Amino acid sequence: MAFRFNFGNTAEDLEEKYNEKLTAENENRNNLKTAQEIKIQDITVANSAVTLQLSNGQTLDHVNADEVELATGRCQSEATCVAAQSDLVPNVYEGGLKIWECSVDLTEYLSSQQIAFGGLRVLELGCGAGLPGIYAYKQGAAVDFQDYNEEVLKSVTIPNVHLNSNEEERKYMEERCHFYSGDWMSVQKLLEKQPECRYDLILTSETIYSTVSQGKLYSVMKALLKQEGNIYVAAKTYYFGVGGGTRQFEDLVKKDGTFSIEVCKTYSDGVQREILHLWHKK
Repeated sequence: MAFRFNFGNTAEDLEEKYNEKLTAENENRNNLKTAQEIKIQDITVANSAVTLQLSNGQTLDHVNADEVELATGRCQSEATCVAAQSDLVPNVYEGGLKIWECSVDLTEYLSSQQIAFGGLRVLELGCGAGLPGIYAYKQGAAVDFQDYNEEVLKSVTIPNVHLNSNEEERKYMEERCHFYSGDWMSVQKLLEKQPECRYDLILTSETIYSTVSQGKLYSVMKALLKQEGNIYVAAKTYYFGVGGGTRQFEDLVKKDGTFSIEVCKTYSDGVQREILHLWHKK
């Protein structure tokens, strides 16, 4: 099956969509999900897969989102989002069924770097399909995946890890990968209770569009990154209608003073996008 994106929205279309999202976000701000760990049980193996070819020659497989059957009990609300062609409804469905542009950017960037992933503990926040985290997993890292929606983890993320694991690796998936659903604040509290709660590498893409939720995301980063760890954030320079973006997030980080931050990659095709690198100040 051919791999394709649907990134043909105009600036006016994007602004209208994000204004709708902001309204929904304000209405649903208090409708937050308690964190829980999702166990790898009764995995639904995908009937078909889409192959992503990376520039370095490696490939990653992922489920065809058009064929994903949403879990019983949430089918009506999430299917309504998809049927209405909404990318997300904040605090209800956070867009995890879609392969987001910046997720591919971050996966490509990781594949171009000389990172020794073996033995690292990695956390992907707002993972959705989980492509960056799966790339790290395939290179030997132990990876924890977080998404707001339990159904996304069950229907997309876990099947994707399964697709990219050989028979031997599947025996140890539960040791090397963990999956957490829920709001960032709740997830932070849950992970801080773990014996080893800090990570060598934190990855996230398309998660800083909203200024309302950035504080919680940034709090997780500060709480869970090891002193010598690194964070990579892939996002658009500006998200029309909601005020988030890489410049605004960069200002937040600089004002807080915990991390150093730099732009390590810029993409100018289509909507301008960047990858930010954060690390603890010495």
